[in-house]
Amino acid sequence: MTYDPTKLDDLEMLNLLAKGLIDYLEQVRGGEKDPFPYPDALLRGFNQLAIACALQGLERAKRPKSIPEFVEIWGALPLAAWPLQLDSLASYGFDGNDVLIEHDSGNYPTKLCQELAEIDNLCDCPTRAVQLNRINASVLP
Repeated sequence: MTYDPTKLDDLEMLNLLAKGLIDYLEQVRGGEKDPFPYPDALLRGFNQLAIACALQGLERAKRPKSIPEFVEIWGALPLAAWPLQLDSLASYGFDGNDVLIEHDSGNYPTKLCQELAEIDNLCDCPTRAVQLNRINASVLP
């Protein structure tokens, strides 16, 4: 099977970003100012984000330029305010006002971030569907 960047799965991207953010933020809270090397999941998710931005024609000035910039700006930005189209917001019923990082409370991952990180994106569809239903139930009122 060959890799086709035009068929990116934004839920997989969010899953990787969430996993990586949790590891990254743990290192920051442990005293590292800019943890390097970056967690593998964060690198992979960031690369998918960069590709998605390019494929959607997002001008360079609106794209995150680095992982620290992504963490600082995009992490606390509501998902619906991200300047790119995320199909999973509508498909899985995510609240567009949800963020991945709570900067106001000491840079901790949100409940949504933690639950996105738990999705096993390599599992069979029935198991993945159960996991997504659990997330939907937790983020919907």
